[in-house]
Amino acid sequence: MRTHSSIVLVSSSVLLVLGGCGYEHSIESTPPVMKADSVESTRQQTPVAAATTPGERKGFDGLEFAIPAGWTELPLSQFQMGIISAKFGMPDTGPDVSLTLSRSGGSLADNLDRWRGQVTQSRSEVTETLTMAGVDATLIDLEGRFSAGFGREAQDGWRMLGIIAPLPDRGYFLKLTGPVDQVAAVEDDFRAFAKSAQRD
Repeated sequence: MRTHSSIVLVSSSVLLVLGGCGYEHSIESTPPVMKADSVESTRQQTPVAAATTPGERKGFDGLEFAIPAGWTELPLSQFQMGIISAKFGMPDTGPDVSLTLSRSGGSLADNLDRWRGQVTQSRSEVTETLTMAGVDATLIDLEGRFSAGFGREAQDGWRMLGIIAPLPDRGYFLKLTGPVDQVAAVEDDFRAFAKSAQRD
């Protein structure tokens, strides 16, 4: 009998304490709704593109370039980090055109063949020599069905402009890709970007 009274007394005390603290049943409560300011805060934590100032010079892996107006430096994905030095978008031109910068070893022929393997060509390729960072660089112009890799679907009607500059230690690669019309719209800026390269 004493044990039963003790249990009742303890139970009553717990209810009084909970009542005094303004406790509400969590079962009856609804899940919290994310407010607009919370959504905005979350969005701001996601890596975003960095706007560039027209004519701004910026260095990447030993070379410095003049960034054309309208180009935006994009964040790299986990797959690209360690392989690609930088990536640029041209939002004023179109959502799909982009430029990547990277450095790698291997012969000129091997790297050109690697790029050729990414494009099922719809016309004959064009190659030329231009000066970049004080060395003779090779530009290759490919058009057709482009396979970017990394699980992405192949795209028809794309164009690739790639430049390989044989620097003393490793090759330097510029790779512009996108739909034919978008690449054509930024081709002059791309060439000016390559020619602006200086060793820092």
